[in-house]
Amino acid sequence: MNGSGNANVGARQRSNAIVGAVRKGDIMIKHRHGLGAVGVGIKVGQLFSRGNSDLIHAGVASSATTIVEMDGHGLQENNLLTTNAQFTYDVFRCRDENLAAGAGETAIMMREGMAAGGFNIQYTVGGAFGSLLPGSAAASSNRINGTLDQLLAGNAQAFFCSGHVVYCYLAAMEQLHIATGQFSAQRMREYFSLEAVDYNPSFLQQHLARNRHFVFVGRVRGARLI
Repeated sequence: MNGSGNANVGARQRSNAIVGAVRKGDIMIKHRHGLGAVGVGIKVGQLFSRGNSDLIHAGVASSATTIVEMDGHGLQENNLLTTNAQFTYDVFRCRDENLAAGAGETAIMMREGMAAGGFNIQYTVGGAFGSLLPGSAAASSNRINGTLDQLLAGNAQAFFCSGHVVYCYLAAMEQLHIATGQFSAQRMREYFSLEAVDYNPSFLQQHLARNRHFVFVGRVRGARLI
């Protein structure tokens, strides 16, 4: 009887390691894996920039086991247990659950719009390398409606990985401000002081590690803490 009970406890612990390690809205920053040209280029650029140069990609968790991320094919949703199982991420969680959920929903909405063929969302290599340069202060600029207007008009919108992550959070704050008045421009800058285009992956990790509005969940591979 004791043996059965211990086995059940072990099963619950393993289950929690998967289900509880990642939540929708978590920011996931990937460690370099292999020798892809863009990843190597960003690593080299970040040697002269800000943060850990081995952190070369970022995405937003869309569930406990999936991530929405920009890559060379545009905006993708990948599975942390299968297609992305070999990758290691530093995971950060926003302390404001409503904001985290809003950022996750923004990423999902944009991904679903692209998958349905209505949105032309592209990856920009130039934006990735532009993020290595000094940035400008974030401002409230009606991001989501402006982007949607452009996409619905058939115009392409370009993002790079970490820039899209920050965009989702800034857009979610703007929408919450409309609904609740919670996020003035000054309040937004407590979360992200620069515009989305100014955050490369390593600088984003460094920023989140020092920001009181986010907590470091840990290092994750295959949706499990390692």
